[in-house]
Amino acid sequence: MSSTQYLIDAATRHQIFLQRYGDGKSKEAVKMLNRLRREINARLAQEPTNFQAQRLQDVLKDITILSQLRFQDIKALVEMEMLDLAQSEAKFSASMMTNTATVDFVLPAQVTLIAAIETTPMAVISGVAPTISESLTNLGTKKLAQIALAITDGVTLGDTTQTISQKVNTLISTLMKRQVTSLVSTIINHVSSVARTETYKQNQKYIDKYEWVATLDGRTTFICMSRDGQIYQIGQGPMPPAHFSCRSTTIPKIKKEFDLGLKVKTTRPSIGSDGPEQVDSNTTYGGWLRRQNREFIDEALGIERSRLFRSGKLTLDKFVDPTGRVYTLNQLEDMNPLVFSDL
Repeated sequence: MSSTQYLIDAATRHQIFLQRYGDGKSKEAVKMLNRLRREINARLAQEPTNFQAQRLQDVLKDITILSQLRFQDIKALVEMEMLDLAQSEAKFSASMMTNTATVDFVLPAQVTLIAAIETTPMAVISGVAPTISESLTNLGTKKLAQIALAITDGVTLGDTTQTISQKVNTLISTLMKRQVTSLVSTIINHVSSVARTETYKQNQKYIDKYEWVATLDGRTTFICMSRDGQIYQIGQGPMPPAHFSCRSTTIPKIKKEFDLGLKVKTTRPSIGSDGPEQVDSNTTYGGWLRRQNREFIDEALGIERSRLFRSGKLTLDKFVDPTGRVYTLNQLEDMNPLVFSDL
C-alpha cells in the first residue's frame, strides 16, 4: 500500500477507538445529568401538589445551586484528562508518521500542548468560537436557564408539582442528554485534532500539508464529504471538528524526500451482486472495513456483529456505534498496537 493509504488506514482505525473513548466520557456526563434530575425531583417533591407562585424564588434558588454543582462536575470530568489525552494523541500521531518516513517525528512540548488546548477555539460553534472551557461553562449556563424556565412556566400555567417534575425529567433525559453527549464527543475530537496539529507544526521540516479524512458511512455530513481528500497547508486550513459530533480526522502529507515511498498496490474486498471480489479503492466505509483483519473487525464491531458483517448480512448503517463499549484513556492507548498490527 502507499504511504497515504497506510496513514488513512491507521488514522481511521484509531478514530474508531477514540470515538469509543469519547462514548465513555459522554456516559459519565449523562450519569451526572441523571443525578441532577433526581435531585430536582426530590426538591420539587417538597412542595405541595398545587405549587404556589410565592414559593417559586426559593425553589429556583435551591435548584440553581444543584444545577451549578452538577454542571461543574461535568466540566471537571471533561477537563480532567484533556492534557493526558492531548499527549497521548500527539504520541500516536508521531508514531503513525514515523512508520511511513525516513526520519523520526518529535512531539510538541507539554507547555505547547497546554497552551493550545486552553486557547484554541472550537470552530464548530456558529458565530462565535469558544474554547473548551468556555463551551462547558456556556453549557451549564444555558441548561440551567432552560430548567428554570420549565419550572417557571409550569407554575405560571398552574401545573401540579408532579407535572412540572415530568417536564423537567423529559427536558433533561432527552434534549439535554443529546446535547451533553454531542458536546463531550466533539470536545474529545477537538483535543485530538489540536494535538495532531501541534505535532504537524513541530515537524514542518518534514511535512507542510495535511489531508482531510472523513468517516466513510451514512452519517457523514455534507461539509465533511466535501472536505474528504482535500489538501491544506498546515496552519492555514480547517481542522476537525467541523460540526458537533464530527468524526473526521487528518493525515500529514510527508515531503517526498522523507517519504519511505511504500508502493505495494492494494485492493479492497467487496460483496456485490456477484459475491465477494477484490476491487480498487472506493469511498465506502464498508469497503474499507472489509479489508481489515478479522481481529480488528471483531474489536470494532463485537464478535457477533463482526460475523454478520463479514458474511454480508450487516449493512453499513448498523455499523455506527455498534457495541456500546467504551474505553478509558489507558485502554485507548492499549489499542495502538492493534492499529498498526498488520499495516
